[in-house]
Amino acid sequence: MLLQVNHLQKIFQTRFSKEKTTALQDVAFGVDKGEYIAIMGESGSGKTTLLNILATLEKPTSGSVILNDQDITKIKENQLAVYRREHLGFIFQDFNLLDTLSVRDNIFLPLVLGRQKTAIMEQRLAQLAPKLNIADLLNKQPFELSGGQKQRVAIARALITQPELVLADEPTAALDFKNSEALLSLLESINQAGQTILMVTHSAMAAAHAKRVLFIKDGRIFHQLYRADREVPAFMQEISLTMTNILGTEVQ
Repeated sequence: MLLQVNHLQKIFQTRFSKEKTTALQDVAFGVDKGEYIAIMGESGSGKTTLLNILATLEKPTSGSVILNDQDITKIKENQLAVYRREHLGFIFQDFNLLDTLSVRDNIFLPLVLGRQKTAIMEQRLAQLAPKLNIADLLNKQPFELSGGQKQRVAIARALITQPELVLADEPTAALDFKNSEALLSLLESINQAGQTILMVTHSAMAAAHAKRVLFIKDGRIFHQLYRADREVPAFMQEISLTMTNILGTEVQ
């Protein structure tokens, strides 16, 4: 198993108040290498807190997260940036590209920070760019790109480090329907090539492209669905019904 989440609890307490808020309680699940998992839940359910802990951006109050036999919750603060860069890939809803850098340099950035050799960087980009349909964009600046193009560049940046796990935070939120569909098909093909993906989303359409969906409510994993051999429309319908009937909220 690539990732094992064990009995996570996260309690927030404000600095000037004794009031405590439990964001996660006894969250436990596993992720096999090559899986594509979506996490769904309404606002305030704990899904963003869970993603932040998996991304090593927050520490849990208790519990552990084991990625390839290493408890990432125990990594020292001064080693976290290097760990993220070498083991995790990130896809954000607002792309997080630097307008002062070219598309090529945005993609290279995590490898530059890791002092990777230029020849290796170019080799990896040469493999990625055609697959992501961005070969003709490499010399452009991010402000010259459409939303869909920016997200494909962001995916290239996430994949170029060859991460063990890609974490996607609402990757279709800033895109229109056409670009969302194209991006989801792209993520699905990346997963079929062997990349493990964990995506937080509020969209049933996005979740329906995953192989498994975990539903979180009040800080707990409440239910899960497996896609199996179902087509996206059929799985999307079941996801929507689950969100409506079990979690008590309607989704698109």
